[in-house]
Amino acid sequence: MSRLLLAISPLCVLALLAGCASYHLGQPGAGDESYGSVYVKPIRNESTFPLMKASLTASIRRAISDTGFLSLSSESAADTILETRLVSVKRDIAAVSSIDVGRGRKYELEFETLCTLYRRSGNELEPVFSDRRIITKQDIFADSGQVNAEHQAGPEIARQIARRISDTLLDTW
Repeated sequence: MSRLLLAISPLCVLALLAGCASYHLGQPGAGDESYGSVYVKPIRNESTFPLMKASLTASIRRAISDTGFLSLSSESAADTILETRLVSVKRDIAAVSSIDVGRGRKYELEFETLCTLYRRSGNELEPVFSDRRIITKQDIFADSGQVNAEHQAGPEIARQIARRISDTLLDTW
């Protein structure tokens, strides 16, 4: 029995090593679809949520830069160009005040964002993906008033949307 085990064990080791022979380390999204630099166009805010253009554009750029896999570049030098549109915001009452049930105490905001990524091919732009829909939800507490609470939550909402967009850019297609 021990001779059989001694004879089979080198074969098992060889089989395990052969399975790992084709493994290569790499970046997410590496392959035919890989790119290294991105130009982020200023977002278009088509929603009813005010003052998101500057904070969301800056948050997207920061999130992409923080990935470590992509770099930001100018429009003329970038491998890809990202266009983002904040399309809509839905507001739903998640909890009402115990004093006045007509007044919301907690709101759920749902942001719909559409992203299009173009790859530079010579002097032309080819879409990598078009109008990819990204839904982001955020709860806000409106004890001091809904408009004020939404305004104060703006930077955190922008960071959440930006993280989702940068994750989308690194997805393997």
